[in-house]
Amino acid sequence: MTRRGSRITVDLGDEELVKAVKIAAVEQGRTVRDIVVEALTQWLGEGHNPTPPSSSTANSALNAASGSAEPDYKSMIENLNRYRGVGQ
Repeated sequence: MTRRGSRITVDLGDEELVKAVKIAAVEQGRTVRDIVVEALTQWLGEGHNPTPPSSSTANSALNAASGSAEPDYKSMIENLNRYRGVGQ
C-alpha cells in the first residue's frame, strides 16, 4: 500500500536547533524527516496527548503509536480535530 505524503512547515525558532538536526541526520545517514517522525511518534507515545485523558479512543491511538509497527495516525488526527472543535 502506497501512502500519500503529508507536509507541514514548522518554524523551530532556533537556527542552531535546525543545524543540529541536519548535522545529526547526515552523521546518522538518515533524513531529517525520519528524525522528526521518530521524535513526534516517541513524544505522542509518552502520553503527550492533546485530548482529555478520559478519551478511550485517544488512548488507543496513543497505544498504537507506541506499540505497533503502524500507528493509527488517522485516529490521532480525528481526536485532535474533535478537541479543536473542527468539523462540528
